[in-house]
Amino acid sequence: MIWLFAYYALLLGGLAVMLIDGLGWVAFLAYFAGMPLGALAVWWLNRRSLAALGTAPYRGMLRQVVVGMVGAAAAAGAVYALLAAAGWASLAGPERAVGRFLILLAGQQLLVAGVEELAFRGVLQSLLVDRLGGARGLGAASALFGAFHLPNLLYQGVPAGLIPIALIALTAMGVVFGAAYERSDRRLAFPVALHAGWNIAAYTLEDGLGLRLNGPAWLVGRPEWFPESGLASLVGLALVGGLVWVLTARPSGEPAARVAEWGR
Repeated sequence: MIWLFAYYALLLGGLAVMLIDGLGWVAFLAYFAGMPLGALAVWWLNRRSLAALGTAPYRGMLRQVVVGMVGAAAAAGAVYALLAAAGWASLAGPERAVGRFLILLAGQQLLVAGVEELAFRGVLQSLLVDRLGGARGLGAASALFGAFHLPNLLYQGVPAGLIPIALIALTAMGVVFGAAYERSDRRLAFPVALHAGWNIAAYTLEDGLGLRLNGPAWLVGRPEWFPESGLASLVGLALVGGLVWVLTARPSGEPAARVAEWGR
């Protein structure tokens, strides 16, 4: 376990340098190179095989990926719809190159989701669940996932009063994606799809459609970190959690090795 926590400390430190002017490139390398390569190194040091990372195709994967991505995007959109119905959110309108924006955004967020899910669900959560048990391992991995975003929250100027709310929401997000990983027999495709769908919808609202917020900050959050900087995000995450439950439900009588571990 010492390798796991050393990796996480180095990763968090590498990302934190984004707060120092002129060192953003270090954080970029720590994220896109250090995070996946370090995760694979930790996996190897724990004598786990690459096949055990859950990257191979499997039966039902396409359905989980397509429905999961669309459903997670719809859940993030539902948060906006609820706030708009209350008169607390509106859109300035699409930017001129919105089509190109969406194509680039989809590619970027698939990469981001793949890197983060490999590190946090594929490696950290697997090792922690195996060592601590289902509930405690999932909780620990989710808390680490939430704290991992702290440097970026600070960098993007999220007000200090909203940072605890954002960390709670991001930890809840880790629980939902982590449950998707465990309930799909530790296959990465499903949580990657959920993560990407949620992020694509959130960034489309923020940057592609000019999101504006004017409600209670603790509830609606800030446009530059929507929707996780407000407690309304928990509604969307609850919807994603319901989707996970439905898509990973097993026919009566079918064995559920991973799900059975949940009571530990």
